[in-house]
Amino acid sequence: MSKVQIITTKENLDKTIIQVLKFGNLEPTEPDQPISSNRFEEYRRKLGEIQEHLTKLKIIMDLGSIVLEPKGNMKITNWLEASDEASRESANIEDKYKDLLEEIGKIRSEIELYTLQLKEIEPFKDITVDLNKLYNLKLFDVYLITANSSQIEKIKRLNAFISYQKVNENKYAVIIIALKNQIKKEDIEREIGARIFETAEGKSPFDVYKDLTQKLQNLQKALEEARGGLRSDLKKNENELKEIYGRLLTIRDGLTILSRARFSNFYVQIQGYVPEKQVNKLKSMLEKYATVISTLPRRYGEKEQPPTLISLPKRLKAVESVVELYGTPSYWEISPIVFLIFTFPLLFGLMFPDFGNALVVFIFAIWFYKYGVKKGSENTKNLSLVLIYSSIVAMVTGLLAREFFGPVLVGGPREVFNNDSYPVGPLYNVWPVPVSVSNALKYIIPFGHYSILSTEIEDAMILSILLGAIALFVSSLLGIINAIKKKDTEFLLYEKLPLLILYTVPLIIFGYGVINISNYFGEVENLLGGILTNIFTIPPNLSTPTLALAYILVLWVELGLIYNWISKIILLKRHGDVGIGAAIGMGFIEGGFEAGILLLSNTISFIRILVFALAHYYLLYAFSYMGLLVLYSKGIPYAAGVIIAGIIIALGNLLAIALEGLIVFIQDMRLHFYEMFSKFYEGGGRKFEPVTSYVEIEEKEEEKNIQKAMEKPILAEEA
Repeated sequence: MSKVQIITTKENLDKTIIQVLKFGNLEPTEPDQPISSNRFEEYRRKLGEIQEHLTKLKIIMDLGSIVLEPKGNMKITNWLEASDEASRESANIEDKYKDLLEEIGKIRSEIELYTLQLKEIEPFKDITVDLNKLYNLKLFDVYLITANSSQIEKIKRLNAFISYQKVNENKYAVIIIALKNQIKKEDIEREIGARIFETAEGKSPFDVYKDLTQKLQNLQKALEEARGGLRSDLKKNENELKEIYGRLLTIRDGLTILSRARFSNFYVQIQGYVPEKQVNKLKSMLEKYATVISTLPRRYGEKEQPPTLISLPKRLKAVESVVELYGTPSYWEISPIVFLIFTFPLLFGLMFPDFGNALVVFIFAIWFYKYGVKKGSENTKNLSLVLIYSSIVAMVTGLLAREFFGPVLVGGPREVFNNDSYPVGPLYNVWPVPVSVSNALKYIIPFGHYSILSTEIEDAMILSILLGAIALFVSSLLGIINAIKKKDTEFLLYEKLPLLILYTVPLIIFGYGVINISNYFGEVENLLGGILTNIFTIPPNLSTPTLALAYILVLWVELGLIYNWISKIILLKRHGDVGIGAAIGMGFIEGGFEAGILLLSNTISFIRILVFALAHYYLLYAFSYMGLLVLYSKGIPYAAGVIIAGIIIALGNLLAIALEGLIVFIQDMRLHFYEMFSKFYEGGGRKFEPVTSYVEIEEKEEEKNIQKAMEKPILAEEA
């Protein structure tokens, strides 16, 4: 990322801004060394107006179900004039729909008011007696109260009959019945602080609730009619709205540049960040109008941190949104997107292996993407694309697992009851992946009629942890690389190097089986057994190479934890402002005890890949089993059995898709954020946000000819 200074004359300022917007790869900033303290205050004021018009126009377009998509073109000779014209156009649209928008706003306010009243009345809505009668009995005093947790304790101590029901976490509906004049209304309100429930004209809560419900229904109907009329009218002017929207966005970005510029008597100074490879293109585009000076900032230690630009193909940009939930990579950091593109969909697919369920998630993600487009929400679009990619991988693993809405449609009753006397499912013989392939993958997909759970689950657990060991080692290695790029020796030696030393051990343990790949699981289990033996045996058992390696790994972990402990002591002494005793104690907790626990828990945590796959399968298996029991029940007619069984299996699938799909997505993110990113990724940077032209900016004919003449040397330079 290069920092550029653009120096232009006041006469060429408007043309310079147009070229910068067409360039579309400059993020404007305040100048580090301004040529003067003078700012364009008029442009700063206009920027606020344009932002306000944009907000109102977005609301109007959203009410009309119009996609927030800029289009059209515009001519600009002066940015102030263009701003005034765009403001007038937007104001005309706002005035045109002002009455209808006010009506909708008024109806919404009434709906909110009645909704609040309904919530207040709801606890007492079953009381059909008028309150003016209930509160004026001859022998008893009756009070209806809404109270919080502290007030309910005081109410319990009253000498009266008390009945209460919890409405929410800190709200109770209370009925108090006492002998006449024993408890007075004023005492309840003054001493307890609770408010006596009242209704208009003393009507019964039942009648008031009924009236409010009817009013709400009428208001909802009126709101839909008003929205329908607005939507119909807006659709007729859809293109005009999109064109105004595009012009407002373009002017907003132009004014953003101008509001951060500085000027002297003759010159204007603009500063910003530009991708290093795009600097020459910017210089060529501004050759006629301005002088461009570029510098490369240091990667670490700058007072102002440069923005981060991650170049990805358009279809993969969505994965970036997952990383941004954790934070934007700093300028000197390796972005985790490099491997997240592969690991996120892969882990999702391994935890959600069902073709039918994944297909439903895929269809939902497409709908969710279209919804995001309609609402103009980049986050919604990006997350839905991530879900699309993940569901595609899940469909592949579902094909390999031979699962389609559970086991019943492929494996059939034979798989569910584990009995060859039952038939297979209707899709068994037409399934594109043969049983032999699924059998070959039994270590990764350890369930179904082709698996022996006593051995395959254990082996799949080892493979799951192997995946985790590789991910943790790579994450720790990236932490070392980032520390080197950061040029921070202390950060490297005392923060990242201890992690790499510790997280190399799980990789050696679960990668040990590759020395004899035909007996991979046996070799790993022997090494794990050797580690347990040497932990609890004195002197150590070194009788075989495997036992000797096991003892070396035990020492490796011990020395790694001691190194991490010493590192924490050094950091606490230098930066924690604590004494040596406190540093040793806190260093042991953080660098020794906690680090050892995390080494074990982070590695074992990847077993969840298998656990969620098993949970998904056996949830569907249980509902399939219940459905088939109904189907084969002798006391139920076959047609009724088919319907009931179908309903049971469908409910199981809906539960699996809604619950398991959400949990798997969250757990996939957790594995990346907590176990992996925490080893190397800080996410303290800021995203590169360039200004651009959202519509085509038309030029005068002579300017077009100049631009065409300038394009050739640019292409030659790139070649």
